[in-house]
Amino acid sequence: MRTALILLRLGALGLVLEAGLVLEMTPQDGPLMWMRSLILFGFPVLCGLSMLAVQSTHLEKGGRTLMYLWYGTAFLSVLWIVLWCFVWLSIISGMDNHEMIIKHTAYLHLFGVSFTMGGYATAWMTPRLGERSARFLMTVGWAASYVAWFNMYLLKEIWFWAPAIGGLLVVLGAFLIERQLKRVVEAPSQLS
Repeated sequence: MRTALILLRLGALGLVLEAGLVLEMTPQDGPLMWMRSLILFGFPVLCGLSMLAVQSTHLEKGGRTLMYLWYGTAFLSVLWIVLWCFVWLSIISGMDNHEMIIKHTAYLHLFGVSFTMGGYATAWMTPRLGERSARFLMTVGWAASYVAWFNMYLLKEIWFWAPAIGGLLVVLGAFLIERQLKRVVEAPSQLS
């Protein structure tokens, strides 16, 4: 589980590095613009900071507090990615040939949002709390990564590389954690 936790923490660090975008925006740019950037770009930073505190003992024991924390975060990530879809629609409407771009990106958004919602829903189907928490972590990582990749395409900011790759590392780390937790539960009994 050590390798999986290292991947998870590296990914969380990548999410935290999105703070560069939040720090570029200052209250002098206008309080509305600053609050908007804080909501849109600050969510992955908060998720990354809280992921840095995840320990293997919490996942192995299957604590309810951790599961509820990641349940709430995964639910917010579903709402956050839908919010981004509306923001992207606003950005794209100012581009040339925006009708065709909107049509093509709508399919991409179905892909990104449906994977986020699918991860959230499948987490509830998992009976053990440690595995459920890991699946909620995967949901949050996927949402942050998808948003960062699409923002790199539209906004052309260098700060998006870290959360784009970091979100995928969170997904990979949480997937490996879930697999290892499942292996412990499904191990054959040692009857003599």
